[in-house]
Amino acid sequence: MALVKVQLQIIPDRHFPPGIHMVMSRLLAKKLEIKTNPFWIKFGSATQSGMTALSRKSSNLVLISFTLASQLNMTDQVSINAHFNPKSVRLKLGPILGILMNPHQEIEKEKIEVFGLMSNFLSECAQVGKSRGLVVMIFTPREIEVGATTLSGWILDNGMWKKTTLPLPDTIYNRITSRKIEQQQDTQDKLNFLKQQKQIPIFNEMFLNKFEVYQILVASNQIRKILPETRVFHATNFKEMSHQYPVLYLKPDNGSLGSGIIRITHAGGKWVYESATPNGTLTKTASSLVTMSKMLSKRIGKQAYLVQQGLYLVKYDGNRQVDFRVLAQKNSVGKWQITSAVGRIANDQHIVSNLARGGTIRKASDVLAELKLARRPSITQLKSRALEIANAFDELVNGHFAELGIDLAIDVNGYIWLIEINSKPSKTNDTVIDQSVVARPSVMRLMDYVLYLAGMSTPIRSTTNKKIPTKRRKSL
Repeated sequence: MALVKVQLQIIPDRHFPPGIHMVMSRLLAKKLEIKTNPFWIKFGSATQSGMTALSRKSSNLVLISFTLASQLNMTDQVSINAHFNPKSVRLKLGPILGILMNPHQEIEKEKIEVFGLMSNFLSECAQVGKSRGLVVMIFTPREIEVGATTLSGWILDNGMWKKTTLPLPDTIYNRITSRKIEQQQDTQDKLNFLKQQKQIPIFNEMFLNKFEVYQILVASNQIRKILPETRVFHATNFKEMSHQYPVLYLKPDNGSLGSGIIRITHAGGKWVYESATPNGTLTKTASSLVTMSKMLSKRIGKQAYLVQQGLYLVKYDGNRQVDFRVLAQKNSVGKWQITSAVGRIANDQHIVSNLARGGTIRKASDVLAELKLARRPSITQLKSRALEIANAFDELVNGHFAELGIDLAIDVNGYIWLIEINSKPSKTNDTVIDQSVVARPSVMRLMDYVLYLAGMSTPIRSTTNKKIPTKRRKSL
């Protein structure tokens, strides 16, 4: 079951002999181990049978009739992967990767020059995908039609985004960045149609709820010891944890980008409230636990909040908060691997290190080397811990995830703690340290995993499909 990258060319039917839908060289047919005729041709969710004629030319060029290409909803793709499975007698082309986005203003106006802050990342995906023999299509929930066999979306064509219609993709990468849009019933109905009825793998299929993640990981003996104690915020839990820990953090259960985080410190009968704002840290004080509880209840209201054990974390440059974002992704054999690690250093006016709050990023190894610690963990230890977390999470969670942003912090004793796991790690330009790279490593690994899911990586996984059509069967 060989995997070969071929050159496709769609040409008018009149150039084909009667009854022939595709032409390839004998050498290419031998590489693909094709020994029967006709066979199925599969592109995304579309499948058609066709007769193939063999030429004496020694090239990887495949000529496809306009009629067959139309039946497969195939667009011009100079180079694409081809994989023949003799058990299902099927030639698979692609795969097609669908990247699901929330609607963006430019998309809605049909001005497709950019996809907002995700533009460069999506362009990299399309370009790397093309170089690896994949077709990459961008689409939003609005383009999904329950019961349909095709999907309207955008592909990159000569540097410009062009809207087209393709078969349903082989796999879908969920990059919706709005919890509200993702959780809408209409969106969920459409995703269930694709996942359950069409059996399309959808990875990173949902946002993560902080407390649910905590409950999942606290069940792991391995990970429990590096989790700060976390409870749902209400007056009783806040009071009990206040007696246990001199520093507490309050976080929105569904928050992101450092928004809404509050730090509570108490010492010497004085309570200090600090909250992150776009312009810095807002500070208030209270003289008693009761007063502070009332202050927090008024601030939080009916929002879902958590109260978390505060840690004595090491500071960068004396007074700046610092943590580490480690990106874990599944690779070409479906195993977790660490792709990158960066140190996130807070602005000296903020209590959080998120870039959205004025933080900066540097190579994790460089930041680690500058921390003033007697017992300083190495970059290898940091990555190993993140890999343990990814594997434990994947084993316990109910869902398909292939990419996780794992936030780690180090206390003053050099002990590594897990702060948070993010299923939608940022892909904006300001998260890339080396701006000179043509494509970030995370895009390369993303394509590795998509090929794995499609059964088009090494080792090739055999799959079964429809039975071979019985008419006009002859050997190649």
